[in-house]
Order: sequence, then C-alpha cells, then structure tokens
Amino acid sequence: MNIFDRFRKKSDHKMTADPHDPDLMPAPVDLAGFMRRGWAYHSRGKEPQAEADFRKAIEIAPDSVDAHYVLGLVFKAQGKKEDAIRSFEKAIELLKAGAITDATRVDMLRRLALGHINELTHGDWNLEKEIWHYKR
Repeated sequence: MNIFDRFRKKSDHKMTADPHDPDLMPAPVDLAGFMRRGWAYHSRGKEPQAEADFRKAIEIAPDSVDAHYVLGLVFKAQGKKEDAIRSFEKAIELLKAGAITDATRVDMLRRLALGHINELTHGDWNLEKEIWHYKR
C-alpha cells in the first residue's frame, strides 16, 4: 500500500454496492428470500415493493405469522388501515392456532399486533390490560 493512499479523496476510491440494497439482491426463490428483500424494501420506505414481496411470502407459507405481521406494518405505513388491521388479526389468529410454540415469542408478537390494532382503531397502544392482566 502506498503511503499516500490514505490521503486520497474518497471519490477516488471505488464505491462498492450496498449488499442490503433490495434492488441489487438476487431474485428471491423461497420464503426467507422474500422476507429478507421485503424487509429491505420496507426499511427504505419502498412500501409497494415490500408489499409485493410479503404477499409472495404468504403465498409460499400461508401460516407464516411473521409474514402476516410485517405485511400489517407495510399496510400501516401506506395508510391502509383496514388491511393493516386484517393482517395483524390474521397474525394473532395464527398465534392462537399454535403456529409458533415459543411462549415468549407468542406473547411478544401478540402484544405487538394488538398494540398496532389499538393504535389504528383508538390512537393509542393501550396495552396495560394485556400486560398486567393477560391470562392464557
């Protein structure tokens, strides 16, 4: 390495592509791929593309709590209130049906989904009753 390399302007260095840029990711072929790229789109505010990927994930795995939950987040970000509520309710329904067996994860996802539903319908997460008085 030349001693002067460290003084070179950043613009002189080759720019490397962002490996998390959803537009540069390989086309997904499975649930994990659609979920990964959907999250990348969602994190960049590209909600229509995220919605398409999460819908494809649900086609692949209709019982995926995660896919329904995050589709609810995307709908919420798009201002599609009724669609968001339906997605969060579907996630809760799948949790009740035993789609996830880890009790801690079930409680967490259930509370998050209920919080989003409450916020969309009442303007407040209002989970005090859920947190302090919830019984299985």
